Amino acid sequence: MRFGDILRLCRQNLWRRKSRTILTVLGVIVGCSSIVLMISLGQGINEQNEKTIQSMGDLSIVTVYTSGSGMVNTGSGTESVKLDDKAVESFRTLSNVSGVTPMMNFPYNVTLKAGPGGRYIADYVQVMGIDMTQFDQMGYKVVEGTQPTKTGQAMAGEWLAYDFMDTLHGGDMRYANRGDGGYSCTYNAATGQCEEPEDQDPFFDPMNTQITLVTGTDYQGDSYTMQMYGSKGGGSGSATQSETINETLSISGLTKADQSKGYATSSGLVMDLKDLKALIAKVDPSAAKKTTTYDQVFVKASDLSSVPEVESQLKAMGYETSSYEDMRKSMEEQSRSIQLILGGIGAVSLLVAAIGIANTMVMSVTERTREIGIMKALGCYVRDIRVMFLTEAGAIGFLGGVIGCILSGLISLGINLVGMTLFASMYGVSTRDADSLSFGQRVWQMLVGGEDVTRFSVIPWWLFLFAILFSTLIGLLFGFGPANKAVKIPALDAIKNNE
Repeated sequence: MRFGDILRLCRQNLWRRKSRTILTVLGVIVGCSSIVLMISLGQGINEQNEKTIQSMGDLSIVTVYTSGSGMVNTGSGTESVKLDDKAVESFRTLSNVSGVTPMMNFPYNVTLKAGPGGRYIADYVQVMGIDMTQFDQMGYKVVEGTQPTKTGQAMAGEWLAYDFMDTLHGGDMRYANRGDGGYSCTYNAATGQCEEPEDQDPFFDPMNTQITLVTGTDYQGDSYTMQMYGSKGGGSGSATQSETINETLSISGLTKADQSKGYATSSGLVMDLKDLKALIAKVDPSAAKKTTTYDQVFVKASDLSSVPEVESQLKAMGYETSSYEDMRKSMEEQSRSIQLILGGIGAVSLLVAAIGIANTMVMSVTERTREIGIMKALGCYVRDIRVMFLTEAGAIGFLGGVIGCILSGLISLGINLVGMTLFASMYGVSTRDADSLSFGQRVWQMLVGGEDVTRFSVIPWWLFLFAILFSTLIGLLFGFGPANKAVKIPALDAIKNNE
């Protein structure tokens, strides 16, 4: 028999018992859809975890610090370890390290003022010092402008300009969608929803505005802010005018917000380490006589896979470390376990469908015993009879797999569309931005994803291919027994069968 004849007979035999074939295919559809959707939900969880980790910043950064005692046990006793310039240089000699910079926080309260008469103020601003020669090696990004090139310059965090309030308008502030949770909303009684304010421009351009830094050893904050929040204090907090330092700064550039490299990259000032030390010495001259030690040092691994090795080297030197590596591994393991559980649930449904295929094929062989005998008597090869029954079983699995993939794709799309509409904040998209998208744009985002889109259900192309092949294989596997039974029936006995 030609293969075309086998396919024609397969179609005729399946269509002969339409109800049974449809019910069997329906079982495969349910099983295939279940396993695809279960795995897709696991993939969605994995994508959400990846987005969460990426939002934390650079995953290759290792933060180094000392223990509370600053002592480490060695073979000959205990030794003290310090995070000083000598330690920083030793870190740079380690393998798979692409950059190292100390991170020093300014230890006093800081108020920034800008505009005519210091009209705009930002209180309690974090000022961070890093080694600017390591700026590019550490992976810091510049949104606008350049790095500081001379004394009196600093870099502002990407969103620092939005932390200023207008003292002439009751402390009015401007808002922008920061994408880091720093977006407030107001309750609308008419709609019953929390609505974000429209994006606004800051009061001034920090790149073209001189900023005055106000600080002091006992400085408590600006009087305007303290009065606004009900605190007590004079015009410069509890510090007298002589104890207050006013430093004029120009902003050379804006840093890309990255929490893993310091909060100041988002809403603070980033200065060269030498300039920050000079500022500290100006505020407290006694600090210049002390040996500088750092609370933290940032070490950047050459790639993500090198983070565990870099951490082990640093720990062997007696330092404590922290990174997102443990969190990333934990989330990956959790996601993998969820995928296995969900995949197992779907596999049970497909197994039930496979039993239905086996039952259908056994019934088909029993009903067509006489037909099998006639085919043998006419000289039909045994292998052709086996192939015919296997083709029928495989066709049921293939057809159910294709329809099941289409159905699961539509259900997955519906889950994502509902999720994007009801839980836009979980996608990193504001409600206003989500509403502004057309239906076609939403569908496209749910199919291909995107940087600002996190899907609940993710079906990669290989999952569709796997589901169809697996369903077909299940059909062939569970149809092999009945097919093998068919070819073993003696021709004479089969012809005499009256069933």
